Amino acid sequence: MGPRMTLDERSHFLRRAVLMFLCLIPLACSRSAPAVYPVRGEVFFNGRPASGATVHFHPVDEDEGSPAFATIQEDGSFELSTYGTHDGAEAGDYVVTISWRDEGEKVDGETIVGPDRLGERYCNPKTSPHKMTVTAGENVVPRYDLNDHEPID
Repeated sequence: MGPRMTLDERSHFLRRAVLMFLCLIPLACSRSAPAVYPVRGEVFFNGRPASGATVHFHPVDEDEGSPAFATIQEDGSFELSTYGTHDGAEAGDYVVTISWRDEGEKVDGETIVGPDRLGERYCNPKTSPHKMTVTAGENVVPRYDLNDHEPID
């Protein structure tokens, strides 16, 4: 049998082990977010700003990126957010969806939203005709001019 540790030695060893463990936790947990780049654009419907509509950027390769989103402002403009407010989107290819629903009443603490004002034309990533590639640096999305006359997919 080898030598036994005294109570003081075990206590000292345990404190050092815990300290080492606590020092390693941040290294194991710290994973920095991928780089994002500013993305801005405009959405108009029948010639007017689609104020309150939402735009979502869905990565074409779902395993390679994070989705980004924005709410259309009073003037029709938007700035994408991924990890923080208006921080942009990761570089890559996206399918863009747009929906415009009115908030309805609250039922049992849950907000019931109304139908899509755009007739569900642009809210499905599998059928949306809108695509965008985000690159390093500033990205300006060509203005989306949506209208009532486009066919529903």
